[in-house]
Amino acid sequence: MQKKYKEATFDSRTALELDPTNAKAYARAGKCQLNLGNLEEAGRLLQRAVELDPKSAQRDYHSLQNVSMYLAQVKTFMDNDQYALARNSLNRAIGFIDAEQVPIKWRVMEAECALGEKNYSEASRIVNSLIRLDTQNPDALYLRARVFYSQGDNQKTAAHCMEALRCDPDFSKARSLLKMSRAIEAQKDAGNTAFKLNKLDEAYEAYTAALEIDPKNDHMNARLYSNRAAVLQKQKKFEEALLDCDKAIELDGEFYKAYSRRAACFMETEKYEEATRDYKKLIEADGSNREYQNLLRKAELELKKSLRKDYYKVLGLTKSAGETEIKKAYRKLALQYHPDKNAGDEKAEVRFKEIGEAYAILSDPEKKARYDSGVDLDGGMGGGFPGGGMDGVDVNDIFAQMFGGGMGGGFGGGFHSAGGFHGGGGGFPGGAGGFPGGGGRRQPPGGYSFHFG
Repeated sequence: MQKKYKEATFDSRTALELDPTNAKAYARAGKCQLNLGNLEEAGRLLQRAVELDPKSAQRDYHSLQNVSMYLAQVKTFMDNDQYALARNSLNRAIGFIDAEQVPIKWRVMEAECALGEKNYSEASRIVNSLIRLDTQNPDALYLRARVFYSQGDNQKTAAHCMEALRCDPDFSKARSLLKMSRAIEAQKDAGNTAFKLNKLDEAYEAYTAALEIDPKNDHMNARLYSNRAAVLQKQKKFEEALLDCDKAIELDGEFYKAYSRRAACFMETEKYEEATRDYKKLIEADGSNREYQNLLRKAELELKKSLRKDYYKVLGLTKSAGETEIKKAYRKLALQYHPDKNAGDEKAEVRFKEIGEAYAILSDPEKKARYDSGVDLDGGMGGGFPGGGMDGVDVNDIFAQMFGGGMGGGFGGGFHSAGGFHGGGGGFPGGAGGFPGGGGRRQPPGGYSFHFG
């Protein structure tokens, strides 16, 4: 069987002109029209065949009824964006005709279903086969424009829409897509230009405007969210940037630039575990990328460092704090949490020790450099000073050095005993005269007030 359905319809028409009562000729013509997708004409011919001879076309007439039912379902499902169901009904309809010669308009519906399911490679395959059959088919040209649009190529989208409109000037869908793709491209370009000129507010507004044009364009919107995240990143709005990166990745899980940008924002917000995960994801995609490998090592180091005691946080400082800030913070906190001011408060005593530990590290340039680089210092970086000190330095000595006095017995004998401040001779210069009850107050060297109030 040659399956030349168009030619067969002409032969059947000739036979019917010779014999208008030839039921078999009506049946053959009806079957050919069914395979060509011309359901209305197929129905007229098969109905006449059944009237002349009920047995001649009963099977094909039943097939026509099923095809009509399934195609009606396809339209309903597509109108409701239920493309998987539409594709299933379309496949059932195809099952009643010659699957090797599916009508072009049905193939167009196949491509639309693939696009609706975001199966862009399948949609592209179908569309390319349609273009090969007819380079001037406006539906095929429009669908190819939609494929390019789904891939974020607005220039090729516009070119194919214009070609479709040249073939059919009244093609409203092509005109709408052309307008939308041009609008997105214009806003995206405006955002890119503003970003390069460091006009960050303008860039943010342009990317936001582009995102509002077509919420369904996942591929393009993923890139727009990532671009907007870059603006927020440059503005130091890292938490907002992370939200945009999340949206970009949600729309396109293989858009690796968004992972890279998100990892950088995680690093800025000290979320090192999350940054490590993203860098590992990037290395899975591109294992030879040395930059990703270096960034992963850095994130892993920062993660390890974050699990130690954070001496900057102990002193209420950022990692960029200088010598003056470190000294000032220690003075303030050491006085605030000194056990002699917080008698019987164990938490204050622990806090005082931590403050001393932090200052011992951060005030020493060599130890600070080793701490900042993540090198453990004498095995004590995670748990403070073994035995109450490090390298033979006691927190009491640190305090005394800062304020110019001796600490006597330190924590061991309590701050109110012979080694303390009230009634001991080993306290601050002036002995019993240094504090209330001892004959007056005394200022430590340097003019820094030591009055607890």
